[in-house]
Amino acid sequence: MSGRGQRALRDGENAAVIDVGSNSVRLVVYRIDGRAMTPILNEKVMAGLGRDLARTGKLAPAGIDAATHALRRFSLLLEASGVQSIFAVGTAAVREAKDGHAFAKEIENETGIALRILGGADEARLSALGVSAGAPDARGIVGDLGGASLELIEISPRSGPGRGETFPLGPLSLADEGEFDYGRVSKVVAKGLADTKLLGKRAGDFYAVGGAWRALGRIDMTMRNHPIGVLHHYEMSRGEVLKLADVVRKQSRRSLERLEEAAAKRSETLPYAAVVLEQLMLEGQFDRIIVSAFGLREGVLIERMSEEALREHPLIAAAEALAGRWSRSHAFGVALEEWIAPMFKGQPHVFAEKREPVLRAAAARLADVGGPLHPDQRVEIMFDLILRAPLAAISHEERAFLAAAIHHRYSKAPPRHADAYLRLLNEDQQAAAAALGSALRLGADLSGRNESLLASFEIEAVDGKLLLRVKKKVSELATEAALRRLDAAAQALGLTAETKIV
Repeated sequence: MSGRGQRALRDGENAAVIDVGSNSVRLVVYRIDGRAMTPILNEKVMAGLGRDLARTGKLAPAGIDAATHALRRFSLLLEASGVQSIFAVGTAAVREAKDGHAFAKEIENETGIALRILGGADEARLSALGVSAGAPDARGIVGDLGGASLELIEISPRSGPGRGETFPLGPLSLADEGEFDYGRVSKVVAKGLADTKLLGKRAGDFYAVGGAWRALGRIDMTMRNHPIGVLHHYEMSRGEVLKLADVVRKQSRRSLERLEEAAAKRSETLPYAAVVLEQLMLEGQFDRIIVSAFGLREGVLIERMSEEALREHPLIAAAEALAGRWSRSHAFGVALEEWIAPMFKGQPHVFAEKREPVLRAAAARLADVGGPLHPDQRVEIMFDLILRAPLAAISHEERAFLAAAIHHRYSKAPPRHADAYLRLLNEDQQAAAAALGSALRLGADLSGRNESLLASFEIEAVDGKLLLRVKKKVSELATEAALRRLDAAAQALGLTAETKIV
């Protein structure tokens, strides 16, 4: 097996990334749909390869055994599944250990998995590429905390990954033989970051990557009773991060295990991860932290994608990938996006101006997803499905907006018992979601969800009216029920409905 080929990933194929880290060994198999990467198999073993690295300079013997068994299993799974594109990478522990290269060679001999040992700069670059795959507008610093190391790298929408730095500040590198000592660890981390050229009270955004920081994010979600259990793009202010770090470092291992299920597997390392995050917040004075579910593994795949695939917006690609498993026609979503656009001319913006066309495009791709579901359950199922779907490049507020819009695609009434809808969206955003849903419903009902029939209608907002032009040859499609949809859409947009046969 080899992952170093230059062939671009093919649309519709499955691709595997194996990440041999200092703490865990993970396999993720993704379904590739254009730019979208949807995980379809995700397995992890907490091997602890780097547990002895600081003391011995070598990989932990027990970790080698656990990692080898895991990689044998992964090899068998991939062979049985017929996955051809396999990319295996080794990070800090394998890179720094005296026996790291010997371990990689032995793994290839036993399993056929060729391990690409990443340098620190390359690891940071790939992590930043992954973050940009899930947040193309990301600007600030990406921090990837592994078991043995911390990678920091600049990122911006225009230039992508920039300068990077690597520090031996992973939890396994910071731990010693005794109990966790907050004072000692804080001093070590502060000293380790003293020579960084990337922080210096720069403020702005910090993008957190790595399992330990994701576990911290889940703890914060639990503490704040956050209405969406999706880690990607979960945000915390600097004050909230410092409060979280203070809580976590004071907990016993047993208390951490009770805080959140994900913390139980990382209870030994979480206090160290909290201190590193705390010191980064103090040194960089970042305004907020954004947890990224995308990182190194997604960066490995982005590196192998075609230029054509990378031109597509990640949110639209993810919506198309989700819709492709449910809806009858990809073409209808594309046609619906173009068809509804004139309806929103002159409407006030409830998100950033450049974001609203992207959100409408994603909603149009998802407008047919509920078609196969029973009408009695469809409304509530669709809200929850979109709220928690594996979508990229979307904030939690935008998730709630998109879920509400698809809800209103099927119902005029607001979502019932939807905490995310009430807590994350203001009244203007709720009204805008209802208007978008009404527009999607109108286009779908007029055309029977058929792109060629949809082209027989034109609609625009003009002079305070929502004007629908209907070609005479298809005037039978403008039924009484369809015209009620026109009235509802016009009302939601603050307009008056009018129909013309042309």
